[in-house]
Amino acid sequence: MANGDQQAARAFHDATKLSYINLLNKPPRYKSYPGLTQVQLPDATPPEMPTLEAISGAGTPASGPLDLQAIAQVLHYSAGLIRKSMSASAGEVHYRAAASAGALYPIELYLVCGDLPGLAAGVYHYAPADNALTLLRAGDYRGNLAAAAADESLATVPATLVSTAVFWRSAWKYRARGYRYCFWDNGTVLANLLATANSLGQPARVLAGFVDHDVDQVLGVDSEQEASTCLVALGQPGGARPYVVRVLDPIDSGDLGFSEAIPYPESELLHSESRLDSWEEVSGWRGHVHGNETSLPPAIDSAPLGESILERGSTRRFAREPISSEQLSALLAASAAAMPADFGGSLTEPYLIVNAVDGLTPGAYYYSEESGKSAGEFQLLQEGEFRAEAGHLCFEQALGSDASAVVFFLADLDLALARLGNRGYRAAQLEAGVMGGNVYIAAHSLGLGATGMTFFDDAVTAFFSPHAAGKSLMFLVGLGRTGTPNRVR
Repeated sequence: MANGDQQAARAFHDATKLSYINLLNKPPRYKSYPGLTQVQLPDATPPEMPTLEAISGAGTPASGPLDLQAIAQVLHYSAGLIRKSMSASAGEVHYRAAASAGALYPIELYLVCGDLPGLAAGVYHYAPADNALTLLRAGDYRGNLAAAAADESLATVPATLVSTAVFWRSAWKYRARGYRYCFWDNGTVLANLLATANSLGQPARVLAGFVDHDVDQVLGVDSEQEASTCLVALGQPGGARPYVVRVLDPIDSGDLGFSEAIPYPESELLHSESRLDSWEEVSGWRGHVHGNETSLPPAIDSAPLGESILERGSTRRFAREPISSEQLSALLAASAAAMPADFGGSLTEPYLIVNAVDGLTPGAYYYSEESGKSAGEFQLLQEGEFRAEAGHLCFEQALGSDASAVVFFLADLDLALARLGNRGYRAAQLEAGVMGGNVYIAAHSLGLGATGMTFFDDAVTAFFSPHAAGKSLMFLVGLGRTGTPNRVR
């Protein structure tokens, strides 16, 4: 009777249908907390430090304390609403400070702070559209983060920014692959955040290791639809002292604007299996870190950071014109500098297809950063004209073939996972997102265009092999001179 049972045919037909994205279940772009108290943020002053200096960490420490004005600047230039436009097909479009896959913006930011000039101690949610902080908990909860992250300095650092991912915002369009995109987007936000903090002379340090459940509880998020992804300690910590872990009463979890999301078991399993569950587990995880030195970018003029962020946008067409090797070298030296993170960085490495760069032979390259020098080295792997191959690898997009160069950030996942467990996958995606975000704003600071693209994973590894054998592509960015008209070809 198996042939008489129509379920198999119906199930297969439904599972293999092709369709447009369902716009009716698109999640809202912002999280809200109706009825809760908001603290209005002052208008953010544009950071004036040259962009390449800011993203490479070449700033000097601030003499003043972290205050509300500085917090407003960091938040706005990391994840703030910078402009709006109207589209015939999409309606009102909101553009944020950092690049986002599909302009879906799955990352939310929260602030946990002690008493600051102009802001009382508390746990806050950042509302980009309102340029405001929503108060979730009054009081000093920095000790809770210190315990969750196995890092007592978080109890005395002036503030910690916590990023979360609302997974359905990316999965709505990109399905299971959207989990990667959440960490890419988290990385581009962090790129802006770290550069802005550096321009203010405020130390900033990324912590990817923490007890997930405990941090989620501080924020009041559910750990499933929305979950913590990393912490950024902001400002100079005070001296070591005992800290208090406060009792956490239930709080308003906020309104994500949707009640149901399509489950993707692969994503859910990976996130669950990469959680850390205890202080001891976090300490052990962080014990595998290997440090890395940062290098300074070569001297080249770049626009102020605030200007680069405000004018940033994804290029839709490249002009097939050359850029200079000095521009590419300065951009990569700054963008690939190791970020201050508890997992030590150095998980991802840049590979390139060079199509039109004055001073470099067209071909496939590996970029090797040498610590302490002003620039890394371009190692030619294969000479040749690879515009067609670049377009193919970039998911058959003309942007890849038209770009002056395409930068591919690859990671040895076997090493990352051996060192950091499943959480190493998060870290590798996050680090690649930071590097890609740096390339975005660095390119704009030099008068160039940039855009991130999706890709054929294994084909990229094969193209750069044998040098890249065993490595996996995390993120890529095409860059060059913006074409006219700046519309998709």
